Amino acid sequence: MQQKNIFIRIDDRFIHGQVTAAWTKKVGATSIWVVNDKIAGNPALKQLQIMLAPPGVSVAVLKIEEAVEKIKNLKNNEKVLMLFENPVDVLAFLEKSGVKVDSVQLGQMGYRAGRVKIEKTFDIGPEDHKALLKLLDMGVKLYYQQLPDFPPKPVDMEQKIRSLRLG
Repeated sequence: MQQKNIFIRIDDRFIHGQVTAAWTKKVGATSIWVVNDKIAGNPALKQLQIMLAPPGVSVAVLKIEEAVEKIKNLKNNEKVLMLFENPVDVLAFLEKSGVKVDSVQLGQMGYRAGRVKIEKTFDIGPEDHKALLKLLDMGVKLYYQQLPDFPPKPVDMEQKIRSLRLG
């Protein structure tokens, strides 16, 4: 099922300051879904995400399986900003839900051992790379954009990701 009323952003900071508020406004989101098994399973982290939400926007903190169920009941007049920690979780959500999207925005994934930088604020490891390749094979456009006030970086992300050689 093609889903036009969701906007998927990979940002390992999840709900945070002006960036989330700006993206919520830019995409006209009526709600934010933080989709992450670890945060959804930790009451303190879950509550923190809810407290950080911009005023007037509802927040759901969901495990991937819960998001798969919740998307089935999404109404046409709802618009959701979905925040994921990494492409592995995005791929799991899309495969399990059957939802099809045109694009996924790459926002922020910080450096960790074993990751390589593909953009200023976006580092990936081998599992992330495999997931991004699979998303590309599914016809999902990937683009890098930090802030809504600046256009997406004019980089052929598909070529860049396909040419990477990671473990």
